[in-house]
Amino acid sequence: MSFLNTFFTGFLAIILLSSDLMGLPYRSLSTINHFQSDTEITMGLIKIDTPLDTRVQGKIEKDFPLSWRSLYEKNNPIKSQLALQAYAQLNMESSPKKIVTPIYNALYDAVKLTLGDEFNHFLGHENVGITYLNRGDNGYFSLGKDGELFFWEENGTSFVPQEIDRRFIYFFRGEKMKIIPSSIIDYDIVDIATENQKTILYTGKGRFIQIDSKTDQFVEIINSELDVRRVKIFPSTDGWDIFSKNEWFQLSVKSPDNIVWNKQLLGFNVGEVIKSSAGYFILDADCLYELNKDTRESVKHPMVFKETPTRIAVDNLFKTLAVGYVSGDISLFDLSNQKEGELLRGHNSRISALSFAKDQRLFSGSFDKTVSIWDLDKPDAFPIKLDDQASFITHLYVEERGQRLVVGEINGTLKYYDLNPEKLRNLLCQSIIKPLSREAWSKYVGDESPYVPYHCEMDALPQE
Repeated sequence: MSFLNTFFTGFLAIILLSSDLMGLPYRSLSTINHFQSDTEITMGLIKIDTPLDTRVQGKIEKDFPLSWRSLYEKNNPIKSQLALQAYAQLNMESSPKKIVTPIYNALYDAVKLTLGDEFNHFLGHENVGITYLNRGDNGYFSLGKDGELFFWEENGTSFVPQEIDRRFIYFFRGEKMKIIPSSIIDYDIVDIATENQKTILYTGKGRFIQIDSKTDQFVEIINSELDVRRVKIFPSTDGWDIFSKNEWFQLSVKSPDNIVWNKQLLGFNVGEVIKSSAGYFILDADCLYELNKDTRESVKHPMVFKETPTRIAVDNLFKTLAVGYVSGDISLFDLSNQKEGELLRGHNSRISALSFAKDQRLFSGSFDKTVSIWDLDKPDAFPIKLDDQASFITHLYVEERGQRLVVGEINGTLKYYDLNPEKLRNLLCQSIIKPLSREAWSKYVGDESPYVPYHCEMDALPQE
């Protein structure tokens, strides 16, 4: 409950105004319960440590009374029972509403108290920044700044880390990772790019390794012209697009004896790079350029940013460009007319990660140690907040359907968030949560409501 005491004032203002699904984590199950019996519960609700707008408090207490009581209850099983009861009553309505943030947060907080604060952590990159994060066939791949790669294998309701030894080269065959012995035993992986049957590894100092996934053969490529401090790699139709400082390289590797580099000066420095409908959007200081791959020309967009931009993202239809600023604000630009639309305000520090889901939700991470989930159909509403990170956010990986989120922090912590409330319900039910007793019902729900306690039934976990 410590994070509630610290963050709850701001969080309540957000959850009051957001009625959308809040994505929250699940990881490994534990059958170890730290519960007290109903008779041991004597403390009641925890007092609010900081002043809270009475209007906000009254609204939440009125509209979500069980969730409110669950969030402030520090003892289990009452906390978990109230969260499950709130979720069940919402689903029992004749026209069930979409899961609302207070109810989801009550479920998450109950799971956290039951399984421990780190129940949704991937531990492996301790105190090492994350440089690469991607989804594989049965888990996630994460690369640390120390060159160590982990594969987080999904196993039922848990993730098991597997460290990949540096004596091997690893690459993707489709979404599955394949590992082969390497004759190059002393190298660090700085970056990875994959596309269909090919993979390229950047090992620093201008050295690359391209792997043919069909034959398992690899080719070492060296380019001493590269500014090795800034290298960004993207797969292209017939090779790789590699950006370095103010240069664009096109690399094609047909065989060890047929390696072709094409180089083009861009006339501006390369900062953030993302795909566009024609090629790439490239951020240089406070200017945005678009590089057309067919014409090989770059055009400066007339967009005027309100302050220094730090991150950019574009939706999958290439209609909306999101620009994150050093202040924490986010501008939305209509790419059809280059005009600025909504200004999203919810962070109070530098935007460090941006990503769109296919359902047009925007995910943003910040140096304020929070993640916001914005519904662009209602951009004037407050975002859903995930505020239990311990350090600066550096990476966000959003599943295509927006049902899963992995957050990477600068200290190397990876946290897994599942946006399906049913999975949190299952975690609580698998922890052997008993229904509310009549005494607890009278105290927390009220005698005016018929005694209909929620009984857990172990359903199969929802499919992705």
